Amino acid sequence: MPDTPEDDLIALVTREQRGFRRTLFAGFGILFLLVAMSATLGVYYYAVSQQLTQTSTALTETSSRLEREAFEARIEADRQTNRVANLERAVRRTYDEIRAISPGLSTGAEPQDALAAVSDYLRRGRSPREERIIEAASAGQAALSPGAQALLSASSTLLAWERSGEQINAGAGGLPAMLARAKADFETAQADPALTGLAHAGIAWVQYLYASSPASNYTVMDCEAVFKSIEASSVVSDPGPQPLYWRAQCERKLGRTRDALRDYVLALRQSGELPSGSSEATINLAMNAFHGVGTLLVAMVDVPDQELRSELDLARNLCGKPDAADKGSARMLLARSCLNQAIRLRERLQQTPNQVSGTRENVSFSYLRDGDFAGAYSNASKVERTGLFPWNELLRALSAAHLKTDEAVTAEREARRNVRFFEVGRFNPCELNVLLGADLILEARALIEGEHKGAALACGAAPVARSSKPSGS
Repeated sequence: MPDTPEDDLIALVTREQRGFRRTLFAGFGILFLLVAMSATLGVYYYAVSQQLTQTSTALTETSSRLEREAFEARIEADRQTNRVANLERAVRRTYDEIRAISPGLSTGAEPQDALAAVSDYLRRGRSPREERIIEAASAGQAALSPGAQALLSASSTLLAWERSGEQINAGAGGLPAMLARAKADFETAQADPALTGLAHAGIAWVQYLYASSPASNYTVMDCEAVFKSIEASSVVSDPGPQPLYWRAQCERKLGRTRDALRDYVLALRQSGELPSGSSEATINLAMNAFHGVGTLLVAMVDVPDQELRSELDLARNLCGKPDAADKGSARMLLARSCLNQAIRLRERLQQTPNQVSGTRENVSFSYLRDGDFAGAYSNASKVERTGLFPWNELLRALSAAHLKTDEAVTAEREARRNVRFFEVGRFNPCELNVLLGADLILEARALIEGEHKGAALACGAAPVARSSKPSGS
């Protein structure tokens, strides 16, 4: 029987439904496959992302480690270069001293000559004459009292320490054996009433060597010990230019600017003229005094001239006129003149560029006090090429942040990284407080604390009681 139109319609609908179901099932299959592929790709990309994150973290850690190693290697290379330079100067000095020795010099020395030589050595530093007398007296100690023997032995040990070129490095648990031996001998000499002043001066020297080293970095406790010993050494007479310098250094590092400026000026006045034949110790003492006076003129920029008249007059007479091309306030120009005198004396001592920058970095403070960020940045950049210093990297970052040039942005990033690598205590916060103005110290504190998460840049100095007795003319 032939198909009716209804049968054809039913067959057509059936075929269409069957095709739709096949299409629907195929779509569901494709959709399932896409979901499965998406899930698989998601897992894969997650695994790859985690691996990339780990790789990125590892690379960042490696980069940071390599940066720190490069930072430490550069500082260590400068330290070794300075040590070699110190030894070379010691060799040259020894050679010159040998040539200067009189053929008729006796191997012995009179007790009074030996004690006078020790006094000059402890008050003014070493010179060939005092060194020869001390060593000659040490070789013939039978004629000396036990106290004098101990004093000579301690002084001879200090001379040996100076010649060795050794330094007290960060992390030292106490005095090196040589300095501990010298201190013990000085303490023995204290028992002799006639020698107690000199013995205290020797102890002050040992204590200052430790206080000024990276192992202490001028902590209040160590500086207090220096103050007490110097005070005890000056019962009969003024301490002398060298102890005055030690005391001024501690006062400056603890932010006691008025006392420090007074002692630096006294040391500079007592150090006298510097003719061509001056000993290295005399030149070094004058260099340190010029450095201190120049730095404190920056710190005391807000003190009226009439309150510092005698100090300013002496500084103008000794430091000379500023460079004609240099611009700035009168006080900061005078400060730079004093610092430049210290720089010239460092060069006269044939110090390395890294050692010369120990004074040159302070010049940046004088520019900042005048609001000359370009001058501060230029000076800090020159210093950075000779070595890495905590203050200089801080000032390089501060001054660069105010310039906003492409070069300054790069320099600021590098300097901030170096600030992070230096320990917070290396920035001497007590002295930094008085060297920077009120606004800049806030910027400096924010910068350092930002690079040292959780650390605080705070001055922990406490007042140190000591006599106001004049220290000499």
